[in-house]
Amino acid sequence: MPSMYEIATNEIIPAIRSHLAKELINKHKLSEDTVAGLLGVAQSAVSKYMNGKYSDRVKEIEAKLNTKIIDDYIEKIAEGNKQYVNACICRLCQSVNAFNCGFSSADSVKV
Repeated sequence: MPSMYEIATNEIIPAIRSHLAKELINKHKLSEDTVAGLLGVAQSAVSKYMNGKYSDRVKEIEAKLNTKIIDDYIEKIAEGNKQYVNACICRLCQSVNAFNCGFSSADSVKV
């Protein structure tokens, strides 16, 4: 059975990044290259997110994300503030898993 960290790395974080990428591109009109830089991933990963080319499990998690948390951070992220990306990912991951991994920096960056 995979650890909670493996699940976070392989399923939850990609689901969060996918949702953030779609928001940033569709609603804030940022380019895939810009979004890739903000999320710390390759442009090809953003392209896969935009085209739905990832696992059904990631899609399932993405559909269940707490969009209120994303709303708290998306404007700051769209302005280019990378520190808010990690804070948003930490808060969303915790909300999906209901665990505190101990690595969260979400409390250090206030909205």
